[in-house]
Amino acid sequence: MNIALIDDMPQELSRLSEIIREYAQEQHISVEIQTFHSAEDFLADYHPLSYTMIFMDIYMEGMTGVEAVKQIREVDKDALIVFLTTSRDHTFDAFKVHAFQYILKVPENDILKNEVRQALSDAISLHNTFEAGITLSIDGEAKNFPFSGIICAQTEKNYIRITDRQQNSYRTRMTFSAICQLLSKDSRFLQINRGIIINMDYIDTFEKESCVLHGGYTLPVSVRDQKRLDQIRRNYVFSKLQNRTQNGGYLS
Repeated sequence: MNIALIDDMPQELSRLSEIIREYAQEQHISVEIQTFHSAEDFLADYHPLSYTMIFMDIYMEGMTGVEAVKQIREVDKDALIVFLTTSRDHTFDAFKVHAFQYILKVPENDILKNEVRQALSDAISLHNTFEAGITLSIDGEAKNFPFSGIICAQTEKNYIRITDRQQNSYRTRMTFSAICQLLSKDSRFLQINRGIIINMDYIDTFEKESCVLHGGYTLPVSVRDQKRLDQIRRNYVFSKLQNRTQNGGYLS
């Protein structure tokens, strides 16, 4: 594993490095750790796919961690970002940039150690496990779409158009009710009108008559349904946060 730690407090970098090295030694995993004292220093050296995981402090002098991750997402949508912070105030900001987890930097070393170790374990499992999804016929060939990689599905006459997180678009011949039945197996999908179902992990915000997704992708929503849909999305976010808090205090 190649891990980046970004924090403007040297003692926190040392504490995290020690926890990660101890975990790697116990699990017999090779690990390389690179530390940075500011988001600016990290971005100056950043290239997509450089790191298995990135631990990013939110509150730093100069550029904040959230601002840095917004820049990372412009070139690397799949990086595993773990936010570190002393407050939950930026939970929704972390969710918008698709943070893998959100860890509170508590003074108690044992608590922090358990949360960091859990984040490392989850990342390893993610790399080693085939993700659930759906298989569709695209141009006569079967193609697998992981649930996490689907942004939305839209009806298009007798077809369904699937958009993935790389902004690729695919068409398959099927009904909208059929695709909704397949996607409803995963709790992250929300139907926002008669012909569109979206992945709530990619929602940035709801605006008047529109749902704005990651990257500025906009889909229509009726004014009548906007508040209801936004509340469903907020409930989804808080449900994820609650589940992770009960199992170690982090956000995935």
